[in-house]
Amino acid sequence: MVKVLLDHNMPPQIARALDAIVKPDGHEVKAFRDHFPVNISDREYFGQLNLGWIVISKDLANSRKKTERAAILSNNIVAFYLSPALQKKRVHQQAAAILWHWDKILGQRQIVKNGLFQLPENKSQFRSL
Repeated sequence: MVKVLLDHNMPPQIARALDAIVKPDGHEVKAFRDHFPVNISDREYFGQLNLGWIVISKDLANSRKKTERAAILSNNIVAFYLSPALQKKRVHQQAAAILWHWDKILGQRQIVKNGLFQLPENKSQFRSL
């Protein structure tokens, strides 16, 4: 079973829709707003996630911040950041892209202990950040 959290900058309706789709396979997708208080810092919530979580976010700047990167890596989180082109797409197109990459996202979680990756808008491979 894999647990996925869509960060506070992701539409919660994507998390709820994806959760309904993947729940029969034993996976969970949670919206940040349904899981954490809105005033929690990124470093704090990364520290509260149990081992094995995947985080999906639009906050590419977070991937470049030293303390946030360290929190992701030290807590064994695999983080995916929507590419700038994907961020400009409508909500249903972002959800479709995540769903299209779903099996690869799960596979990445199995082959790496932690890491930061860019989720492309098309069918290309993840880019390591």
